Amino acid sequence: MKNPNPPPAKPSASGKPPAGGMAPRKSRWGPPPAGAAPNPAGEKTASTSRRTPTPTSAAAPSSNSRRHPAAPAPAPLARNPASPAAAIRPPHQQPPRVETPPPPQYGFHNLDRRTMLLADGTVRTYFALPPDYPFEPTPLPPLPHLPRAGLEAWPPQHQMPPQQLPPHDGKRKHHSDPEEGFSRHPKQPRFESPHHPLQMRPDAAVDRQAVRRAFLKYSKIINESMAQKRSYLEGGRVQCLPCGRSSKDFADVHGLVMHAYNPPNADSFIDHLGLHKALCVLMGWDYTMVPDNSKAYQSLPPELVRASREDVIIWPPTVVIRNTATGRKKDGRYEGLGNKEMDKKIAELGFAGGKSKSLYGKEGHLGLTLIKFANNPAGLKEAEHLAEFLERQDHGRIGWSRAQATHSLDPDKNPLLVETDNRGEKNRILYGYLATSSDLDELDSDSRKRASLKSRREFDPSD
Repeated sequence: MKNPNPPPAKPSASGKPPAGGMAPRKSRWGPPPAGAAPNPAGEKTASTSRRTPTPTSAAAPSSNSRRHPAAPAPAPLARNPASPAAAIRPPHQQPPRVETPPPPQYGFHNLDRRTMLLADGTVRTYFALPPDYPFEPTPLPPLPHLPRAGLEAWPPQHQMPPQQLPPHDGKRKHHSDPEEGFSRHPKQPRFESPHHPLQMRPDAAVDRQAVRRAFLKYSKIINESMAQKRSYLEGGRVQCLPCGRSSKDFADVHGLVMHAYNPPNADSFIDHLGLHKALCVLMGWDYTMVPDNSKAYQSLPPELVRASREDVIIWPPTVVIRNTATGRKKDGRYEGLGNKEMDKKIAELGFAGGKSKSLYGKEGHLGLTLIKFANNPAGLKEAEHLAEFLERQDHGRIGWSRAQATHSLDPDKNPLLVETDNRGEKNRILYGYLATSSDLDELDSDSRKRASLKSRREFDPSD
């Protein structure tokens, strides 16, 4: 009887493959023969020769691969997973792809060579587009039309029923409600910072009489000192009279006007408004305009400047008579018309009720005489009539300015100051005008102390 499991055939010494078409057994010292199965996982092959990679036949899978099949390769992940709205949108309604046009190309042929001078004296060159370069705006791409999903695509929105809360016995109550529940204190008033003065600008919130009195008060303070008035007119550093802030806080009169119109303290609001108007009248600015950094309020026509200055007069009403000096004495002091002589001349002109006061200085007669009238409306009318009479003869304020321009001539030979009558006698030509706030510094100390200011447009005898 034959053995059902014969022993394996031994390799021959010649190395030839056995007959019968059997695959040769692999050698432990050389590379595996062609068509042999790959080395199982975990089995090491020891060889002193160079290892040669063995290609694996795809047609003949190994037994190891049949026993342990390889896991399927994972699918590549999407970089941007689809949103829920993309799943709802039909495939044929995808938004079209919009391409943005490229930006315009600028070359050196479009540029201009420019130079700039630096602080150290060096010159630098740079390139820039010309100022008149025709820039054409790039049209924006049209927005894609995205169809809206229907209401059926979204889950239904269920509204929650309103909650019915049970009544509470200890509910809050207002202070005007009847006594029930626990008490609640009424709301406390809110204490805010004081309003900005500009919010108090309406006429209903400002006492016009108080502002007018403050304006007249500060107009006198500014004009009664020649040195102080010069500091304002020359644009120097000045201080705020109502609050006493230092002159270092204001670079010029414009800064003081801005501060006076917008004072930080509401308690001195009236005084600051009075100072604001007094400064504008002194400088010839428009006090009815809101001052700002553009300084447009400073451009007031000359006729309005003159009208605003002549509106504030000295009280009691006073007419200033000029050119009343008659010459020099032997000691070099000036002499002129006295009080009685001036009263006689004013009476000859047909104006009674005035009282003359000639002013004297260190060098004698100043050539200036004050005609004071009664401090009532009748006295004001008489003073205005005298000033208008001299103005019609061109002997008013403007005429006196013209005569002063010829101070180089001899006063006794100047035809604008001296006239000769039929008998050959020389007489002084009198110039006069109604005294205003700008004439305060020319008065004597006693008259300046007793005088006050009035506004002719807003005349109030009670002030």
